[in-house]
Amino acid sequence: MKNSNLRSTLASILTLSAASSLALHAADSMDKMWGDSTTKDGVESSERAALLRDGNYGMFIHWGLYSNLGGQWKDQTFYGIGEWIKRQMKISDEEYMGQAKDFNPSEFDAKEIVRIAKEAGMKYIVITSKHHEGFAMFKSAHAFNIVDATPFQRDPMKELSVACREAGLGFGFYYSHFQDWTSPGAEGGPKTNPDGSPATFDKYFRDKCYPQVDEICSNYGPLAFIWFDTPGSMPKENIVALEELVRKKQPNAMLNSRIGQGLGDYESLGDMEVPRRNHQGLWETPDTTNDSWSYAWYDQNWKTPKEILHRLVATVGRGGTYLLNVGPDGTGRIPAPAARYLAEAGQWVKQHPGAVYGASASPWGVAQPWGDITRTGNTLNAVVFDWPADRKIHLSGLVGKIDSVTLHQQNGNRLPLPASKSGSWTVIDATAADAATVASLAGLIEIKLASPAKVDPTPGIHPNIPTMLYGEFASARNAESKVINWMEKFGEWKFAHQISEWKSGGVAEWNVDVAAAGDYFVELTYKGTERPVWAVTTSEGTKIQNQQVASPVYKAYPTGILRFAKPGKHTVSVSLVAGDPKTSSLQAIRFSPVGESTGESNSNISLSLDGK
Repeated sequence: MKNSNLRSTLASILTLSAASSLALHAADSMDKMWGDSTTKDGVESSERAALLRDGNYGMFIHWGLYSNLGGQWKDQTFYGIGEWIKRQMKISDEEYMGQAKDFNPSEFDAKEIVRIAKEAGMKYIVITSKHHEGFAMFKSAHAFNIVDATPFQRDPMKELSVACREAGLGFGFYYSHFQDWTSPGAEGGPKTNPDGSPATFDKYFRDKCYPQVDEICSNYGPLAFIWFDTPGSMPKENIVALEELVRKKQPNAMLNSRIGQGLGDYESLGDMEVPRRNHQGLWETPDTTNDSWSYAWYDQNWKTPKEILHRLVATVGRGGTYLLNVGPDGTGRIPAPAARYLAEAGQWVKQHPGAVYGASASPWGVAQPWGDITRTGNTLNAVVFDWPADRKIHLSGLVGKIDSVTLHQQNGNRLPLPASKSGSWTVIDATAADAATVASLAGLIEIKLASPAKVDPTPGIHPNIPTMLYGEFASARNAESKVINWMEKFGEWKFAHQISEWKSGGVAEWNVDVAAAGDYFVELTYKGTERPVWAVTTSEGTKIQNQQVASPVYKAYPTGILRFAKPGKHTVSVSLVAGDPKTSSLQAIRFSPVGESTGESNSNISLSLDGK
C-alpha cells in the first residue's frame, strides 16, 4: 500500500487521544502485557482451527539480529533470554542497529528447518518476523530489515514459507506490535524523532507497525497464524485496525489472544505454562527447548527427549496445543542438541500418533503419578513415563466397561494386558511388558471402552508409586489459595499455586481415594522465613506433626509416616501449627507408599510441568 493511501485509510480508523498513556510501568507484570485470554465462540469447530485443534504440536522460532550476538555484548555475557539483550545491556540504538552489517546467516536452510520440524512430529511453524528489537527478518519498506541492512540480502521468511507449503506444514508469523525498541514512539523506543521532535505512538503505528503487518499478510502466501505479542496498553483502535487487516488479507489465519482486547481466536497461556488442571477452550502453551527463547551461547540447559515428550503429552492431556520454540544461531542453524532431542521425542510421536494428533483432554482432568492420559473417542491413551516397580498401572474412579487393554511394545507388537477391579480402582497388569518398552521414553497403554469415559475425579493415592497432591486441588479455609509467578533470569517464567496468609483455624483439605491401606511416607513442599510446624491429619483421626528448617524458596521436607487403616475415600488436612503465618506458604503434599512394591524408594519425583 502506498504511504499516502495508508494514511488516508488509517485516518478513518484511528482517533487516538493525546492523553493516551502508552508507557508500561515497571510494576506491570508480563501477564498483563500478554493481554486478555479468550477463545472466540465457534472458532474451535471451524476448518481454519484444524492445525491448532487437531495438530496439537507446532514449532516456534525466535530468530533475529539478537541471534548474531548470542547473549554476548562486547566482553560481557548477558545471562538472560537472548532477544532482550539490547534493552537489558542498554545498547544504544546506533550501536545495535549497526550490528546488522555483521549479520550474515549463510548457513540458513529453510528446508533443513522444515525437516527438523517434521522429524519432531510438528504440524506447523510460527517464526518471529519482528521481535521487540524492531529488526524485520523479511523484506520491508522500512529499511531496518535483513534484506536491505545486512550482507545476507535474502528474504529467509520467503524461503521458509515456500518450504513449509511444499512439505505440507502450516506457516505463520510472530509480530511484536506494541514494543519496538529502535522505533521512535513505540513502547520502549526513542522518545524523540531524528529531527528532535516528540515521537508519538500514532506515527510509529502508521509508518511502521501497520505497514509491516500488511507486508507479512500480503507477500508470503496463505498463512495459518498471525501471532502477536505483548499488547500492553496499546490503544484499542490500533488493535482493531490490525485485526481487521489480518481478517481482510488472511481470512484463514488464526489470531492468538496476545493481539489484545479479547480479539484473538484462541488463548495463548503464559510462557512455559503447562497447567495442572484441564483448561477449557482452544489454547496453546508456548514453551522453549532450553531457557532462552533466542540463541545464547552459554545456554545448554536443553530439555531432554523425555521432558519434551512429557510436556507435550501433558499439554494435550489438559486439552491444549504445544508450541515448542527453537532459537537458530547467528549462522541460521538450529543448535544440534535441540534438533537431536526433538527428533528423538518425534520418533515416539510417529510410533504413537493417536496419543497426540486429534487427541483431547484426559477425563480425569489432571496428570497421573506414573504419566498422563489423552483421549481419542472412547479410547484412553495412557502414556507411562514412570513405571511402578511392580508394573501395575492403577486408575482411580473409572466407571464403565473396558473392551480391551493393549500395550504398544517397543518392537511394534501389541500385547494384550489383563485389567481387574479393586474397589473403585482399575488395575492394569503390565508385568509382561518387555524391558525395551519399560526403558523407552514412555510406554503407551491403549484402553478401549465400550462407551465414553466416565470418571470420579476424586484424586487417588496410588499404592505403588508416589502421589503428589498440589495445593490448587485442595479447599482452603482461613487461608489464601492463589497463583503466583516470577522471573528467574529475564523472561524465564515460573509458576506456583500456593496456600498462604494463614489465619487462626486455617486448613488445606483434600478429598482423596486411597487404593490400598498401609503406611505412607509424607513430605510437604513449603517455604517460610522461620521454622514452621505443620500438622497432617486424616479423617480416620491419624495425625503427624513435624518441624524442619524453612527456606525462602519451595523445598520438599519429610514430615513422617502416616497410616491409612482402610482403603477408600478419606480426607487429608494440613494446618500451620506454629510459625509466621505471613511467610509460611504450602505448595503440595506427597505420599510415598512404604513397602516392597515401591522398592523402598522415595526418589521417584515426577517431571516438573511448570518450570520449577
